[in-house]
Amino acid sequence: MDNKRFIEILSERVGLDKGDTSKVIGQLCEIISETVVQEDCVIVPSFGNFEPKKKLERVVVHPSSGKKLLVPPRLTLGFKPSTLLKNEIKGM
Repeated sequence: MDNKRFIEILSERVGLDKGDTSKVIGQLCEIISETVVQEDCVIVPSFGNFEPKKKLERVVVHPSSGKKLLVPPRLTLGFKPSTLLKNEIKGM
């Protein structure tokens, strides 16, 4: 499903016009992004958790040259689906 179709379906279900629905989705994504950057978890009931995970600095070996490289630390985003969502998927 593309973004346009998603906005159409959501706007029909909540009774807002497409412009307002698009703004709500944009703000939701912005809030999730800001919260994750602050290294805090975002829990969406009956959907799942967005969890920031820190990857530590590490040394790796380049496969072709054999050179050791230092990979800097970084923040990644993990998603853990809720039990309800898992059960709905299994029930399909």
